[in-house]
Amino acid sequence: MLFFVGSSTKISRRKFIKTSSSVMAGSVLAFSCKSAHVAARPVVKLGVTGYAVDAFRKAIDELGFTRDTGIEVEIIQRPNAPSELMTQMVGAIYAGTSPYDVLDFEDQIASSFFPVGWFLPLDDLLAPDFWDDFTRPMLEMTEMWDRHDGITYRIHHNFEPCYWWYRKDWFDQKGLQPPQTWQDVAQLGTVFTDRKKGIWASEEGMIKGGFLWVYITWMAKQAGGTPYQADEKLGSALEYIYNLMHRDQVLNPACLQKNYDQQNSDYMADRVAFMRQWPFFFDITRQNKAWYSEEKVACALPPLGPAGKPCGTFAAGWGYGIPKTAQNVEAARELVKFLINKEVASKMVHYSTWFLNARYSVLKEAGESGSAKYLKMYTDAGIITSHPNIPKFMEALVIVENATSAFLSDQIKFEKALQLIREQIALL
Repeated sequence: MLFFVGSSTKISRRKFIKTSSSVMAGSVLAFSCKSAHVAARPVVKLGVTGYAVDAFRKAIDELGFTRDTGIEVEIIQRPNAPSELMTQMVGAIYAGTSPYDVLDFEDQIASSFFPVGWFLPLDDLLAPDFWDDFTRPMLEMTEMWDRHDGITYRIHHNFEPCYWWYRKDWFDQKGLQPPQTWQDVAQLGTVFTDRKKGIWASEEGMIKGGFLWVYITWMAKQAGGTPYQADEKLGSALEYIYNLMHRDQVLNPACLQKNYDQQNSDYMADRVAFMRQWPFFFDITRQNKAWYSEEKVACALPPLGPAGKPCGTFAAGWGYGIPKTAQNVEAARELVKFLINKEVASKMVHYSTWFLNARYSVLKEAGESGSAKYLKMYTDAGIITSHPNIPKFMEALVIVENATSAFLSDQIKFEKALQLIREQIALL
C-alpha cells in the first residue's frame, strides 16, 4: 500500500534539548541495565513502520529466531513518511552508518536507493528453488522494484493490489451486477448518483501527494500505458476520468480534494455505490461495527479498460533489504534468511495481513481468511500487474499529479496536460 504523510509540528529549542537529554539518559540507563544482567549476544536492528511493530515483534519471538540463532532483534520504528525516511537514510549513509541493519520499506524508496548502490545484494541468501514459490505477479513485481541490473536488493513480504469494493445491497435492489468494463461504469451515474442527497456512484482519494498518482496509474495501466509516457493511452485514460466527473456524473469532482480517510468515510456514510481502494479498507469497515454488514462491503473484480485482464489492477508492496552501511551485516543476513524462508513467511500471515502476499505457500496457508480470499481471487483471475517504475520516481510523481490535477479541474486543456508531462519528464 502507498502512503504519503506530512507533518509540521513545532517545538522550542529549550524543550527539544530537554526532551532529547531525557531520552538519551533513559536509553543509556536501559542499555547499562541490560549489559549488567544479560550476556552479550549479537543484536540486529530491524526498522519497520509504526503499525507493523507489534506484529513483527510477536512473529519473530514466537517463531523462534533468537532461540535458533542466538541473535537478538531490536525492532525500531522508522519514519512513516517516505520523504522523512529518505532524509534519514541519506544522512546516515553519507556518514558511513545506518540506524537499521535490516529495513522494511516501500517501492518508492527502492527506486531511489538501488541505482546508487546503497543496499547490499541478497541473491546469495536464496535457496535454489526460492523463486518457484513466487506467482507471476510477484515475479513481475520483483523484477520491476526489487532488482537493479539483474541483482536482487529486496524481497517483498507485503503485496497489495487495489481492490474494487461495492454495495451489493444497492446493486441487488437495482437488479444489477458489478460493472465489468469502463463502459458499464459510465452508465451507472444515472442509476446511483443523487447530488441533492450527496450520493455518488463512485469516489476516489485524488488529492495531490500520492493519492492522485495512484488513481492515474491504475487508469493508465488499464488503458495499456503508464503515467509517464504521456501518449494516446494515458490520453484515453484522462479523457475517460474527465467524462466520469463532468459528463457522466459517476465520479464526484470533489474527489480532487479528498484523501483515503475522507473517501472511506463517505462510503461508510452510505454516499458511495462502488470504488477502488487498498486492502486496508477491509479492516476499517469491520471496525465500524454499528454500520458494517457483509453485503455493504462486497469485493468484485475490477471493471476492465482497453488493455483487458492482464492490466485489471496493480499491486504495490513492502520488503526487506540490508543497507550497505549496516553495522551488523552477518546478523542482518541471518534475519533476512529467516524472514523470507517459505515456512516462516507462510506462518507470519497469521500475525498480520501486513505479511500477506501472493507467494504460493502464503496463499495456501492463508486460505479464505480475511482479505486473503480476495487476493487469491484476483491472482487466479490473472488481472494483477505491477505499478510502473521510473528513475527519480518521486519527482516524476509530482509532475504527473500537477498536470493531471490541472486538467481534471478545468485549469488547462487536455493537450497541455500531456505536453507538460512529456516535457518535464524528459528534463529528469
